[in-house]
Amino acid sequence: MTSRPVLGIDLGTTYSCVAALDENQRVSVLQNQEGDLTTPSVVFFEHSGNAVVGKFAKNELKNEPARVVSLIKRHMGEEGYTVDIDDKALYPQQVSAIILRQVVEDALGTLGAEVPSDGPLADVVITVPAYFGAAERQATRDAGEMAGLEVRSIINEPTAAAIAYGLVSPGAPRTVLVYDLGGGTFDVTIIKVSPDEIRVVATGGDHALGGADWDTRLVDLICTKFGEQHDGADPRLDLDASGTIELLAEEAKKALSRRDSYPLTVVADGKRAKIEITRKEFEEATADLVGKTLDFTKDVLGHARDKGVDRVDELLLVGGMSHSPVIKDRLAAEFPELPTPQLTDPDQIVAKGAALFAASNVAETAGVDGTTNGSGPAYGLPGGAAMPKIVNVTSKGYGIAVVRDRNRPEAGQVVAWLIKPNDEVPATPQRTFGTTYDDQDTVEIAVYESTTDMLSEELDDNLELVKGSLVDLPRGPAGQPLDVACALGADGMLHVTATATNGREIKLQAKISGLIPEEVKRSPLPALQR
Repeated sequence: MTSRPVLGIDLGTTYSCVAALDENQRVSVLQNQEGDLTTPSVVFFEHSGNAVVGKFAKNELKNEPARVVSLIKRHMGEEGYTVDIDDKALYPQQVSAIILRQVVEDALGTLGAEVPSDGPLADVVITVPAYFGAAERQATRDAGEMAGLEVRSIINEPTAAAIAYGLVSPGAPRTVLVYDLGGGTFDVTIIKVSPDEIRVVATGGDHALGGADWDTRLVDLICTKFGEQHDGADPRLDLDASGTIELLAEEAKKALSRRDSYPLTVVADGKRAKIEITRKEFEEATADLVGKTLDFTKDVLGHARDKGVDRVDELLLVGGMSHSPVIKDRLAAEFPELPTPQLTDPDQIVAKGAALFAASNVAETAGVDGTTNGSGPAYGLPGGAAMPKIVNVTSKGYGIAVVRDRNRPEAGQVVAWLIKPNDEVPATPQRTFGTTYDDQDTVEIAVYESTTDMLSEELDDNLELVKGSLVDLPRGPAGQPLDVACALGADGMLHVTATATNGREIKLQAKISGLIPEEVKRSPLPALQR
């Protein structure tokens, strides 16, 4: 049995959080080296080659913003994306690995554990947004491994929240809507929670919608007010001031969740402006962003109704932006039939759920009963409880290209969907198609993934994952049958097999985009500057 610490990590777009079970099997969030419970997911690259993570890295936006990397989670799994520091291209996995290494080393310090000289630092479960596909999930796993971690599992953020909520607040089976508006991403998920099972009913979201977008609107508002005092001048043109304005915007955003107005001072290009932002102004400037989250919520409620789930018993608000009073107010106004939205440990519940899942996973693998002798990490769940069975859904659709009209080949191709968003996974659908002309001996199988949870049959609206040719088909009239079988695993990996009547077949595995070269995975991380 491992004696390594067992941790749950919420690797957030703007803030990250680490949790663990203590020797009494109570789940708690671990402080970082500054004594904070969350760490900004920001890296500052020093000229020496060392890296600084967290609030001190974020503060460098005032001084050298070009050497500060933030919001990297939005680019996990993105083909060809790198950031350039000192003429060196860094992949999102490398930046995320630096963040993970820092937060785990801090967690070990809080636990009183030494950083090992070799081998994994800890057994971990890392959370990701529910709509992350195979590429983003593999990128997250790679980042963990590059940070020197034993990645036990990658689980969905709303599922982690449901685990923590269901185990910490046990009760009768109920349907829970998890509204998760974080710093850079948004998820809305409907989950049926019981002591025996956590079943995801429907999910949706946007990887490019979160608190950072509210910050951007505040920056615009601040700069407009600055310009009103200085003949339309834009303080962002002063590069020394631009990073400071970003920090002021986040500070104002947090303050306006508790206050009706917030004063601040901006100095740029030798000009000074005293500015006041009111909560009313802020809410008006970001009303459309809130509206987008409500649209996703409406869609997910519709998907749930299609599955026979038309009642929500509890509405949980998760993520830093959920602190904003307007979120609760707009949800209540738009969906009066839903229960009153409740903030439930919004900044920490995901990490706590991941820690509970990790403890259960390690205990199950090691074959222990969850007890501890006080000399090592605790395994299993509080009170010896069993981890509920987890049933997830896919957030994407998967299909193959077929002719739009067999009688009019010139009409082009469309996607025939075999797996639809919010289908349960694992999913193993099969469907029979036919050849399009007489004596056809070859057919091309092109596999597509939807880019959102709203399906379009047009090829250009979707992402081609993989294609190949099935050859030596039996000769005959058009319409010779071809059986196509899909297998989508819980890990997000997709396998497609096409089989002709003569037994000829082709097996395709959807390639994962955004992978990094093996030599990059093996290269050491920059030293962390304490």
